[in-house]
Amino acid sequence: MNMKLRYKNKAGLLLTTAAVALTLGACTSNQGGVTENIKHPTEVTHEGTPIEGATLKYALVSNAPFKGILIDELSVDSTDSEVNGFVDTGIFGWDENRQLDDSGLASIEFDVEGKTATVTLNSKDYKWSDGEPLTIDDYIFAYTSIGDAEYTGARYNDNYENVVGMVEYHNGEADKVSGLEKLDDYSMKIHFKEMAPSLQLAGGGVSNYIMPKHIFENIPKADWETSEYVRSEKTVGAGPYKIEKIINGESVTYVANEHYFKGEPKTKRVVLDVVSSENIVSEMKAGHYDLATMPSSQYETYKDLKNVTLVSSLANSYEYVAFHMGKFNPETGLNEYNPNSKMANKNLRQAMGYALDIDTAGESLYNGLLHRSNSLIVPFFKDVNDPDLVGFNYDPEKSKKLLADAGYKDTDGDGLVEDPDGEKLTINFAARTRDDANEGLVQDYLQKWHEVGLDVQLYTGRTLEVNSFYDKIQADDPEIDVYAGGWSTGYDPDPTGLYSESAQFNFTRFVDAKNTELLGKISSVEAFDKEKQKEFYKEWQNYAFDEAFAIPTLTGESITAVNKRVKFYTTDLSSSSKSALHLIELTADEPVAE
Repeated sequence: MNMKLRYKNKAGLLLTTAAVALTLGACTSNQGGVTENIKHPTEVTHEGTPIEGATLKYALVSNAPFKGILIDELSVDSTDSEVNGFVDTGIFGWDENRQLDDSGLASIEFDVEGKTATVTLNSKDYKWSDGEPLTIDDYIFAYTSIGDAEYTGARYNDNYENVVGMVEYHNGEADKVSGLEKLDDYSMKIHFKEMAPSLQLAGGGVSNYIMPKHIFENIPKADWETSEYVRSEKTVGAGPYKIEKIINGESVTYVANEHYFKGEPKTKRVVLDVVSSENIVSEMKAGHYDLATMPSSQYETYKDLKNVTLVSSLANSYEYVAFHMGKFNPETGLNEYNPNSKMANKNLRQAMGYALDIDTAGESLYNGLLHRSNSLIVPFFKDVNDPDLVGFNYDPEKSKKLLADAGYKDTDGDGLVEDPDGEKLTINFAARTRDDANEGLVQDYLQKWHEVGLDVQLYTGRTLEVNSFYDKIQADDPEIDVYAGGWSTGYDPDPTGLYSESAQFNFTRFVDAKNTELLGKISSVEAFDKEKQKEFYKEWQNYAFDEAFAIPTLTGESITAVNKRVKFYTTDLSSSSKSALHLIELTADEPVAE
């Protein structure tokens, strides 16, 4: 492994690796009154001899079409990211502990005291899928492009501003980023303002994006999102496959990338189809697909299928209810919190959290596979999740008291509270269209809020198609007061990218000095010490619970159905997993039917 740390102890501070191993096997553990029950093994080996010429059939389970933004630097939702995963790749690999290692395109060496990281490509012979050479310039180009004020994506955040000279470049005060130092065509040094433990983690403080400079340097950044190199078969990546054909929003046919740096994929062809959650069980039963992440709400209908094996993993994702309290200012790149917004009263937010019965919803709607998360740092991150934090358990009486204490009282006898000024209080709530279970969950939320005296109305009278939903949330639609969304967290628990002042993904727009201070402690050199890190995360989790700008709701277990013609599959976290896309083998011409 080439990822090294160089440091000296100062003032008794021991700098240690931040991450600890995740338990990947079947387990049961208590997390603040929340129990993880992993129902299935984490890997499977099927009988049969691998054959050549078969096509992997992959089901992307979604009730909405994918947008078709096919590069990671611009995609903003998990559906597009799933499509991208066959074509695009980051520069770094990582091990089973989420720690950066040398299994990717490049290795990284940290000098903690010197506040630098040296990135070195592991080969001088890498190529993009179009056959053009891949060099360190492509990495520097991606880093710099995301920092450019003309960049239209949502990746620019505190992590980029931690690079020396990035803010000046972003503000147009410099023509290059001084902290991105090219050493030669295959290596460079990054100079940071501050070192943080998350720099060492996959998806953490060091950018993982790499772009084909020879293509994108000739396209204005404002036009990237509509470019044929982002939305068509012309997309160029460094992943295991190339795109042969796209049916917009519905299907993608991939063929093996002969230039893939880990070797040409064993299965030469893949067809990805979008399949609705209502149809995925019958489609898997009929043997139409090889792999699918299955909906928890339908577990009873597929748990006994004979033509697939189910494998499980703890989900690095969570659902939440959040409160819209400001706007994002594109000119300053900062979130602007409005202390006079409808949802700015902390008691009101807490009351809405205690009004929800998430434990019962998880059991009744999701067969216990999903359950209440005690924290915005989900139990997937066992190293830093606070097991002592109970979170928002169901307590309608406490909810009513919180409302009354803050002056939200029913002054006209209709059973619904008015605001502290005695004015009618109507709260607009937005949610995504997903499956029947989600529709049931949304209606349960509305009912539970009504039971504590809150007039919460579903925005537009119905749930929103997922792409439209996030467009409205990201654009700070003033008609939306509260919304139910979901995050895939990646492998870095640091919440800065979702809840800081400069995070575009901080859709709540909540900002205050204490939040900034606590996020800073999580990202500090002090946090390299494992015990300090846990302490800092605990502080932030308790603070976030008290401020309640976002209420964590459901998290739990992710289940993948693996058709029995797939030779081997594992939920191993590492980028060098033995069932990585390029290693998947098939033992029959078509998937096995029930």
